[in-house]
Amino acid sequence: MRARIKKRQRNRNITLIAIAAVVVVVIIGVGYSLYSLTSSVSPLIGQPVSASIYSSLSTVASSSSYGPDNPTLVAIRSSSNPNAPVQTVSGEPYISGGKPVILFIGGEFCPLCAFQRWPMVIALMRFGNLSNLTYMQSSSTDSDPNTSTFSFLNVTSSSYTSKYIVFEHYEQEDRNHNPLQTVPSNYSTVFTQFGSGYPFLDFANKYVIEGSYFEPTAFAGLNWTQIVQQIQNPSSTIYSQVMTSANAITALICNVTGGTPSNVCGNVSITGLTATLTSYHPSASATMLASTATPATYNTYSLALVRRVDILTISDSHF
Repeated sequence: MRARIKKRQRNRNITLIAIAAVVVVVIIGVGYSLYSLTSSVSPLIGQPVSASIYSSLSTVASSSSYGPDNPTLVAIRSSSNPNAPVQTVSGEPYISGGKPVILFIGGEFCPLCAFQRWPMVIALMRFGNLSNLTYMQSSSTDSDPNTSTFSFLNVTSSSYTSKYIVFEHYEQEDRNHNPLQTVPSNYSTVFTQFGSGYPFLDFANKYVIEGSYFEPTAFAGLNWTQIVQQIQNPSSTIYSQVMTSANAITALICNVTGGTPSNVCGNVSITGLTATLTSYHPSASATMLASTATPATYNTYSLALVRRVDILTISDSHF
């Protein structure tokens, strides 16, 4: 009798162990599936951005309602405000053809760059016409993996045209940390001066921002169309983060263009930000330092502002 009881207990223990093992496997499987759904690599990487995405972003950029502003995003760093995002530069102004140069240095792998390109694109569209963007996602192995973003790699002087500014950009590494573009010495000097961190924005070499305004946590698992939809939704976190960032970038650009164009720089969301900045308009006779390419590879990106395949037919349903 006692042997029979022990046998039943042993069989029950084996059954319980087997059930527990199955539960663990199911939990692991569900977790992996959820991770895959939110962290999958898109086949669109490197492909041209669709006309519908351009149209949606252009609509956002050209709307008379720029959305909220946030004065802390244009605060100048000082001894009394050491964590302010904007730093001043005392070097030679970056001018090309009499127009101030807006410089972006980043890496396709970088999740902070992935966020910062969204408001950057909106701001650039307010001052000119932008094309030749390609779809990109941040690294699969970094924080906030596979964040949907764009790459400026194929944007040329003919694919960004503006009466007011010149856009220079360097994607130094691809999403796997392989080297891409080399930053010329005139730009790499100031880049190095401020820590060589990604992303790096320079406004005519008067102001610089090293780092991203926000982490891309709110973008997790979202594709490009979904992010655009969130940008168009005033009640969303993404709307608030992207539009306040785009307005801050716009205000800094307005500062170095001398407040032109007036339809952009005179927007109420922008004038509130530029009110604390000293107006600056580089002389049309100023010249940029000669660009001389020098080898440079930077494998880190900055946390200065935040802690912590061929496709024959592409439809919007893929985004």
